[in-house]
Amino acid sequence: QVIASMTTLNRTASEIARNFCIHACTDVTGFGFLGHLHEMLDKRLWAVVDTLSIPYIKEAYTHAENFMITAAGQRNRNHVGTFVDFKGIPFPLEEILFDPQTSGGLLFAVPQEDGNAFLQELKEAGLPAQIVGRLIQPEDAGFRKEITVL
Repeated sequence: QVIASMTTLNRTASEIARNFCIHACTDVTGFGFLGHLHEMLDKRLWAVVDTLSIPYIKEAYTHAENFMITAAGQRNRNHVGTFVDFKGIPFPLEEILFDPQTSGGLLFAVPQEDGNAFLQELKEAGLPAQIVGRLIQPEDAGFRKEITVL
């Protein structure tokens, strides 16, 4: 599963994306999921992330649970952690979200009305895609930080 993930190119996803209104896109690599999401938000929007939708390799959770974590992941936590509010998220999943990736997938921001159609095309192409959250205005009630992880 790891080899398949790291050898899957982002080409197909980027070609499919050309058919949709993409507000922002980044490849999830060295700054991890949360670092790249923080960069995409650019202090203009906030994000609510649904951890039940985050795809990850099962063994990564087990390794993080046993504190087999990376120094780069800790640097990512130190860099962006103050912008993140974790709501009852277990430590291993936090680590997965901070963990740097050698060859991660793409993180897209698309209009809500296009999300399901975009997801459908990605899945039809055999890509492990998910809708993992939503973007909100900073003043939305109930959120204290730029990124809330539920």
